[in-house]
Amino acid sequence: MPRRLHPTMRRTTASTDDTVIIRVAGSAEISWRTQRMVSLGADAELAAKIADSDADVHDIERLLKDGCPLELAWTIVRPVDKPPAAASPTAPAQ
Repeated sequence: MPRRLHPTMRRTTASTDDTVIIRVAGSAEISWRTQRMVSLGADAELAAKIADSDADVHDIERLLKDGCPLELAWTIVRPVDKPPAAASPTAPAQ
């Protein structure tokens, strides 16, 4: 039987070695991630976007430490959107 999540939780697509990452809106984790990104130079909007994503904050920190600008670091580690579903084949013309 599949596990049921608390209504305020959302399952993410990030997984490593069968570990599923679950984030709760307004949780201490999201607050920490937001504050950490602000301390690294992100404005509030970008910090919130990164905090609520599946991006690894530590990867962003490493890139910044190596001299990468924040916007570029976010572009590099930003989770890729799923590609749009393939169009269904059309029926041959008669």
